[in-house]
Amino acid sequence: MEIVLIRHGQPKWVDGDQYDLNPGLTELGKIQADKSASMFSENSFDQLWVSPLRRAQETMFPFKEKGVAQSLKTFDWLEEALDDEEKELFGKSGGDIEKFFEQRNAMSFEQWYESVHGEYMKGFSSNIFDNLDKNLNSIGITKVKNDFDSLFNLTESKIEKLLIISHAGTMSALLSYFLDLDLFPWTWRKYLPRHAGHTTLKSSQISSGHFFRLKEFNNVTFLNSEEEKTY
Repeated sequence: MEIVLIRHGQPKWVDGDQYDLNPGLTELGKIQADKSASMFSENSFDQLWVSPLRRAQETMFPFKEKGVAQSLKTFDWLEEALDDEEKELFGKSGGDIEKFFEQRNAMSFEQWYESVHGEYMKGFSSNIFDNLDKNLNSIGITKVKNDFDSLFNLTESKIEKLLIISHAGTMSALLSYFLDLDLFPWTWRKYLPRHAGHTTLKSSQISSGHFFRLKEFNNVTFLNSEEEKTY
């Protein structure tokens, strides 16, 4: 089985001088999304799962237009993390936003973990894990945790290829789920994907089931210049 994770294209976070909590894509973001979709042929995937947020939906549009997946599902649980402190940024100026994230990113591991964001991320990731279990089970894929690593039973799987378009924070939880990686409030910064980049997971069989390996991370070879390769 193959799973491709794609982050949305570049979002227009600031409109004028105000921060938008649910932005659409910039013109460059739309170009990134179109080029990302162009790498796949019609019906390349059995299913496409996507976040309901505007930047993810607009990234998904060229994939839908090109018929990349046989079916498309929007799931609320694929939304990006948004803690109470981040919600308070709505309507603030670009300078205030930049200062906020500079201060957050300068925190120690201990401060990250004990912060509002750290506490929020525990529930955020648990919600993703619970919904992954439920929705994968519905298509015949079962995760089995053992003492060494996470294994998956794919014998009853109804699909072979799955595409998920979401967000950096969401993708850190997805990678943790499929690859059994440690997940902390800052993990999304350790595995930060470029806008519209492709991260591919491939199942490998072992005697008692399958595990997923990281086949490719953050592929943006379809973008023509460094200016197009944004974070």
